[in-house]
Amino acid sequence: MPSPESSPSVSVLVAIPCLNESATIAEVVRDVPRSIPGVDTVDVVVFDDGSADGTAAIAHQAGAEVVSNSHNLGLGLTFQRAVQVALEKGATILVNIDGDGQFDPGDIPQLVEPILSREAEMVTASRFKDRRLTPDMPWIKKWGNRRVAQIVSVASGARFSDVSCGFRAFSREALLRMNLFGTFTYTQETFLDLAYKGLGILEVPIAVKGTREHGESRMASSIPNYGYRTAKIMFRAVMSYKPLRFFAALS
Repeated sequence: MPSPESSPSVSVLVAIPCLNESATIAEVVRDVPRSIPGVDTVDVVVFDDGSADGTAAIAHQAGAEVVSNSHNLGLGLTFQRAVQVALEKGATILVNIDGDGQFDPGDIPQLVEPILSREAEMVTASRFKDRRLTPDMPWIKKWGNRRVAQIVSVASGARFSDVSCGFRAFSREALLRMNLFGTFTYTQETFLDLAYKGLGILEVPIAVKGTREHGESRMASSIPNYGYRTAKIMFRAVMSYKPLRFFAALS
C-alpha cells in the first residue's frame, strides 16, 4: 500500500462562467475556499463570455486566472471550454459555479466530498430536493424547473429534482467521458449524457438565492425561449443515445 507521501495529488479547478457580472464576480472569486479537506490545490479560473463591463479585469484583480472569449459564445460552449482547460491542467475535479452571486462558494466542499469518497462522478446542488431549502423565486420559474426535471428523469430512467442548477462538481472520469453539443446551455444535457453512460450522479440539497441581486438572467429572461432551446438540446441527447425510446415516444 502506498504511503500518504506517494498518493496522487488531488487538485480542484473552480470554473466561474460569467457574462457582465462586474457587480458580483470579485466577491465570488474571493469567497472560493482555497483549503478543502482532501484536496491539495485549488485553482480559480473565470471564463468570461465576451463581457463588456470590465468583468475580466475585476476577476483578475480579485485573484482569478481569466480565460476570455473574444465574443459571446453561449454558456454551453463556455462550459465546454472550462472542461478542456480542466483536463489540460490535470485537474482531479472540476467545480462549476456561476458568477452572479446566487451560490455560496463556501458550499463547494459539500460538492467535492462525494467525488473524493467515490460516491458519484457528478455532484450537483439541488434547490428542490429538500423542500425546506426551496428558494424564493417566481412561481413560473419554479414550475418550469420542476417540469424539466421530470422530463430528464423520465428520459434518463433516474429520479432528479433539479437539473438546471449551475452549481456542480465533476470527476476527471466524468470530464473525459463527457460529450456535449449544446451551445445555449449544458445543464440538462450533462445529466442525460452521463446517466446514459452509467456514471453516478448525486444531488446535494443546498440553500441558494432564488433571484439575482444585480441585473437579469440572460438564460431564463424569456421562459418560452428558454424552454424551447433546452428542449432541443435534450431531444438531441435522447435521440443520440436512446433512438428507440425517442422515436417510440414520438409514435
